Amino acid sequence: MAKSRLGRGLDGLLKARAPVPTAQVAEPAGPTTTVGVERVDPNPHQPRQAMDEAELEHLAASIREHGILQPLVVRPRGDRYELVAGERRLRAAQAAGLAEVPVVVREVPDEQMLELALVENLQRQDLDPIEKAESFRAYLTSTGRTQSAAAERLGLDRSTVANMIRLLDLPEEVQRMVRERLLAMGHARAILAVDGAKAQVRLAEKAVRDDLSVRQVEALAAGGGTKPKTRRRAPAKNAEVRDLERRLREALGTKVSVEPGRKPETGRIVIQFYNRDDLERILERLA
Repeated sequence: MAKSRLGRGLDGLLKARAPVPTAQVAEPAGPTTTVGVERVDPNPHQPRQAMDEAELEHLAASIREHGILQPLVVRPRGDRYELVAGERRLRAAQAAGLAEVPVVVREVPDEQMLELALVENLQRQDLDPIEKAESFRAYLTSTGRTQSAAAERLGLDRSTVANMIRLLDLPEEVQRMVRERLLAMGHARAILAVDGAKAQVRLAEKAVRDDLSVRQVEALAAGGGTKPKTRRRAPAKNAEVRDLERRLREALGTKVSVEPGRKPETGRIVIQFYNRDDLERILERLA
């Protein structure tokens, strides 16, 4: 019998359907009931540590107008319920002031809770790379699976899991830059090739300061020259431009570079994305 691969779906707990605006893209199988929102406790294994407040408010506004289009998945805990899937919908429902939420009740063993929460987030909203790494490590610890077994179970390549977990070897300063999307996954992997935490921090700071590409960082990490090939020097950025970059980065949730032009009040804005889902998320915020 073929082994189950949860990366292709929540394996009988959730079944795929066409995407709907501002809602999750999977619909729980089974009968739906309603429970008081105050009786639903969060999933203690939720891998997402932070959620975008603007996105939550957008979803809350949709819920106020249309209600929750897809029920939460919960498991019974005495006279209360524990969330299995639907963290964003639960938080948005609370923000929208709903008294009750639609749920599908499932008996889910403890060992599957982290797995289901992790897969739900991987399939829907991207975690930042460090959150993914921490989630994978917690999953391996709680299940006792090897990286190969975990990758097969989750429908991923073993190298994907291994590379994610290696990010946790980076110094906290570098991890923070990855969390804030100042550095991409490719930058972080290149920095891992450098020996010593101080050297890794110096290279990360240089990559952010000089807006280095992944290949440039790889070249520096490999010792293939004292300096990477640089672009033609642009005018220095003043405090106003740096503040604009910060506000755009916070608004779009990705690295943004504002490059002043050589003429006054001219320039360009470079918005970086790292996969198709990331691009679609950014386009939705810009719409």
